[in-house]
This record gives sequence, C-alpha cells and structure tokens, in this order.
Amino acid sequence: MAVSPEPLTNPTQPQGTTNWRLNRWLYLLVVGGGTVMAYLLAYAPFKLPVCLFRLMTGLPCMGCGMTRAIVAAAHGDFHSAFAWHPMGLALFLALWGGAVFVAYELVTHRLFPWAKWLQRWSFALAWALFVSFLLIWVLRISYYRYGQWLPIPLKVPL
Repeated sequence: MAVSPEPLTNPTQPQGTTNWRLNRWLYLLVVGGGTVMAYLLAYAPFKLPVCLFRLMTGLPCMGCGMTRAIVAAAHGDFHSAFAWHPMGLALFLALWGGAVFVAYELVTHRLFPWAKWLQRWSFALAWALFVSFLLIWVLRISYYRYGQWLPIPLKVPL
C-alpha cells in the first residue's frame, strides 16, 4: 500500500493564492496609477489621436469618448464623464469598486471568491456589456445623424 505524498501548500490556504497580496497591491497600483495618468492627460500638450474606425467611416466607434470619459471621471466631473461615454464612467467606477474590495482583502486577510464569482457571472456580464455598448453606439450614431432626440445627454465626438 503506497502512502500519498503530503501537499506542498498550506491546507487552510485556497489553491493558487500564494502571491495574492502581491497581486492585490499590483491591482491597486495599476488603478491608482491609471487614475493619475488620466488626470494628467487633460494637461498634455498634444491632442489625442482619432481612432481608425472614425477615420475610415466618419462615424464614432463603439468606444468613442471613453478616454475622455475616464479623464473627466478622474477630475471628478461625473456628469461630463457620463456624457462622453456612459460605459467609460461605469468602467472607472467598477475599477475603483474593485479597489475597495482588494483593499478590504488586504486589511482583513480574507479573500473574496473571485474565481467562483467570475464562473457564475462572467457570461451574463459579458452579454450585458456587449448589449450596453451596442445600444449606446446606436443611440450615438442616431444623435450624430439626427441630433439629440432623447433627453439623454450624450456628446458625440466630432
């Protein structure tokens, strides 16, 4: 009868979490550094380049205005961020919401079950994001063609 070897990891620690603190600190660094970069982008001496889709078709793409939305959100101007692109504001808020979760994990040493959450919700989240981007894009193209016909204030980058 063969004896099975002992596991190399701590049995109380979830599988694959050996460097979880480093990963959380890197996430906070990326979100914080990205916000600082977005804040400083408004003061850059150059203009942002126009996207390839816009150059080829003359129409705004699905992500048109997201950079400006994130820059406005980094400055605390959430109304203008929503007007530039609602999904840019949602992305900014989701990243900082994730930062709150990550900071909570670092302080309490209790890991959130991210893998289970993603396994359960990733399909629905992907479809919700796709449909949201598509609806906003169609609405913005209609604003581009026919003017603002709904009381939803969306800027159409020209």
